[in-house]
Amino acid sequence: MKSVSLSVILPCYNVAQYIERAVDSILRQDFDDYEVIIVNDGSPDNLLEVCEKWGGKSNFTIVTTPNQGLSQARNEGLERAKGEYVYFMDPDDYINPGMFGEVMEKCHEGNYDAVHFGFQTIYEDQGNIHYDKFEKPHVYVSNQEIIKEYLPKFIGFGQDHINHWKDGDIWSKNEFSGVWRFFFKRSVLMDHNIRFRKGITMFEDRLFDSLFFLYASSIATMDKVYYNYIIKNKGLLTGSINNHPKLVKDKINGVTERGLLRKLYMKEKGIDIFQLYNGTVVIGALEIIVRGAHLSIFKCIKAVRQYLSLEDVKEAYKTTNFNGFSNKMKYPALMVKYGLMPLLVILIHLGNKIGFKFNAD
Repeated sequence: MKSVSLSVILPCYNVAQYIERAVDSILRQDFDDYEVIIVNDGSPDNLLEVCEKWGGKSNFTIVTTPNQGLSQARNEGLERAKGEYVYFMDPDDYINPGMFGEVMEKCHEGNYDAVHFGFQTIYEDQGNIHYDKFEKPHVYVSNQEIIKEYLPKFIGFGQDHINHWKDGDIWSKNEFSGVWRFFFKRSVLMDHNIRFRKGITMFEDRLFDSLFFLYASSIATMDKVYYNYIIKNKGLLTGSINNHPKLVKDKINGVTERGLLRKLYMKEKGIDIFQLYNGTVVIGALEIIVRGAHLSIFKCIKAVRQYLSLEDVKEAYKTTNFNGFSNKMKYPALMVKYGLMPLLVILIHLGNKIGFKFNAD
């Protein structure tokens, strides 16, 4: 297929019941200079049967691979993309009319490396309650500005977030990191080998965005809501946190992957970004303790020690100033810092038994 303005990549696994809605929202666009790449990530459902109706379209490509996970499925789509810009869309969500044309117009307005736009979260199991999220229109005109002003909103909670914790507005300082909020210039992705980290879950979008920011020279934001992010069952979303071994693995991966990104920023720009996410590292230990309250005390302590053994975690607890935390965050963090983690685990387990719930917020 010849080059197009936009490549839309849909990584698919067990989404046969939703993908038609997603593709229909694409086909309703008043902009036709695009291609759609559907990546069947070894899906066990009838996805391919559903996709047959689009197989004859010249701008649709359907790729089947063994199951490798979301990150690699997106990478497979990116390798086949021919668009000037790339859009990673989740197949169980959908987009609003006019999105492609308006966002592409913005892209071409300043030949931006990326354009960022708003979305709404829709809770289907709560009567389609929705919440909009968008930024004020702005153009980040240099890589220096992107790293200084934009990166801190995506990579995690840093020292500045901790300093303003008591103000109660820390979430307003951060942006939801879904890659489906961006049109990315493909040449930037390809020239700098920007890919999703295979095997990483839960924060793969945050890492991808932060890696992109290392090389981007301009990003424009739009205050229009174009994307519909569907939460199908809030219970399932929160229930996954109760898988404690996976939680510990994800937290360790989060520290490790951010550490690699930190080294890359030092190598490429001479900038240490640790203070932009050190708070996330600190909070990780507290989350492991709180979420492990249903385990035996021994198992919980063992899991926390595994996390605390990481060098970046040791550095975070040594160098982070906790004074901005609320007391219910500050004192547990200080207990961990000064070697009283086992006592903290015991206290939280005892509190859990008598009905006292500690929330890491």
